[in-house]
Amino acid sequence: MTSTQPKTRLFAGATLLDTPVISAALEFARTHHDTMSYNHTYRSWIFGTIIASKMPEFANIDYEVHAVSAILHDLAWDYQSVFSSPEKRFEVDGANAAIDFLNREAPHWDGRRRQLVWDSIALHTTTSIARHKEPEVALCNMGTFADFTGAKFPGGFLSQDAYNRVVKALPLHDFKEGVKKIMC
Repeated sequence: MTSTQPKTRLFAGATLLDTPVISAALEFARTHHDTMSYNHTYRSWIFGTIIASKMPEFANIDYEVHAVSAILHDLAWDYQSVFSSPEKRFEVDGANAAIDFLNREAPHWDGRRRQLVWDSIALHTTTSIARHKEPEVALCNMGTFADFTGAKFPGGFLSQDAYNRVVKALPLHDFKEGVKKIMC
């Protein structure tokens, strides 16, 4: 009997899951983000993956759900985005856009996986709730948070060396100023 290992690739020193849905999510994010925002979402995925590799509670998560959630988590954060609406928070608009993406690109995904993506994106800025949800939801929040804290991420789960490798591959491009400009 042969076992099939999921396909992975090495990027900026991190081993990342590599599936057609993840590739489609990266392309979708690239199409709908400027470089600063795209790099942020990509870094958030990588930081979450690095953090998960050091925390036993994330050993058995759905890494494809995590990847898609992290990559698509900010589709609506720019109020000029085609996904943004005046009546909903950007997290909800982004979660809805991610579900629309999955309906097109991953019709085989079941309702549970879709719900994990929606929850991960809708709660990625709400640490006080996300950390008490499913591990995939918590990890999306943690990876996103790590992009703001860098190696100062609590618990020492993201080394300065790992942070530097990722930022070298996916530069910040005035990230903090860009976030202020988009959000304020």
